[in-house]
Amino acid sequence: MLVAYTYKLSPSRQQVLVMDNHLEMLRLQYNFRIRERTEAYEQVSAPVLGNYCNLRTQAECCPLTCSVSKNALYGDPWTPKGKKRGALAQQDADLPNLKRERPWYKSIQHHVLQQMLRRVENAFQRFFKGEGGYPKPKRRSKYRSFSYPPGDVRFQGNKVRLPGIGWCRFFQSRSFPDGFATRTVTLRKKADGWYICVQLSDQTVPETPTPDTAHTAIGVDLGIKKLASVSTGDLIANPQFGKKGQRRRQLLSRRASRKKKGSARRGKAYSALARLEQRVERQRTDYHWKVAHQLVGSADCIIFEDLNIKGMMARCQPKLDPETGKYLKNFQAQKRGLNRAIADAAWGELKQKVKVVAAKSGVLVHQINPKHTSQECSCCGYVSPANRDKEKFLCESCGWIADADVDAAAVIRQRGLSELGINIPLPVVHGKVTLKEPVKDRVHQLGC
Repeated sequence: MLVAYTYKLSPSRQQVLVMDNHLEMLRLQYNFRIRERTEAYEQVSAPVLGNYCNLRTQAECCPLTCSVSKNALYGDPWTPKGKKRGALAQQDADLPNLKRERPWYKSIQHHVLQQMLRRVENAFQRFFKGEGGYPKPKRRSKYRSFSYPPGDVRFQGNKVRLPGIGWCRFFQSRSFPDGFATRTVTLRKKADGWYICVQLSDQTVPETPTPDTAHTAIGVDLGIKKLASVSTGDLIANPQFGKKGQRRRQLLSRRASRKKKGSARRGKAYSALARLEQRVERQRTDYHWKVAHQLVGSADCIIFEDLNIKGMMARCQPKLDPETGKYLKNFQAQKRGLNRAIADAAWGELKQKVKVVAAKSGVLVHQINPKHTSQECSCCGYVSPANRDKEKFLCESCGWIADADVDAAAVIRQRGLSELGINIPLPVVHGKVTLKEPVKDRVHQLGC
């Protein structure tokens, strides 16, 4: 089992300068390694030969200087035994040359540089698997951390020894649990200082329980107006912390944009904006943890929808008029508000926190296909878009009346139990529903 504890560091001024310097050098080297792998692949797949044959840069290219490996430009592509190295191993073999050519990189521990190369490798692997876009160079605001592998960092009370930095105090808000060993240690720079994230592992903790151990189950329907609707009828409100701080965010952003570029006042203005964003993130994270503990403590099995959040927040496809050749309205401006609301709710982070708490408590978490969950009747199984009217649900087939989100949560629960092979009866829950037209007239119209 893996857990991560985060603590606030209390470094000296000299240590802050050292960590900032290490972070900037690692960022530059990260961007260089991304470009190196890209150029190596381009030279092997489409060699550039002759003088001034690169139309984009018009740079003089010699046909005798080209990459012999598609993995990287520098480093020995062959091991001492004659085997071909991969991209990560080839770039790793070039680190001694880097320190000879640029001696200031000797101040960074060798394992930290290797962890940076692993980030490059992981970025390309995610791209090859279709889980992300092509790796790009990172700005200072996007590269904010570096890591130490297991065994390099030593703890002694509320002090930690960081190779290349020295002993540093941290606010030990909670002690390490017994039986857990320290793994990867990450230093991360945030708006209000440096933090240390310690990964802990214990192989003796049992894995996720089997469906046979579940005696109670709930279905959870995630939304915007209500963060979560539970099949038991409980409704969890959505505080919308990001929306509440929108006005303050606009004011700080406007003030920062008016400052002179490169000035100290501009830096202070953007620091204030970053602290606001950090406060909103912490409020949302704290609320999610509380909701996760509430859900995990209410049942032995929790069932969610497997939502394609990235697809839901994707931009609308442009529409072209075939007659005039002009672009038509695709309603992306209206969808922008929906995208902000989805990002503010952070459904993915909530589900991830529920999985973490469930793993500690021995609770099973399962996800099902979300197709037609909001249109299906939990009583008779009839599926129709007309069953739902905003926050109300009235089945056209059997006349079942319920809160729309609670009914969807009940459908999610039934589908999940069916996939897991568990038979647990569901108590009847109506929820609070207010219909625009009388119920008797509506049921009479349906022929019931």
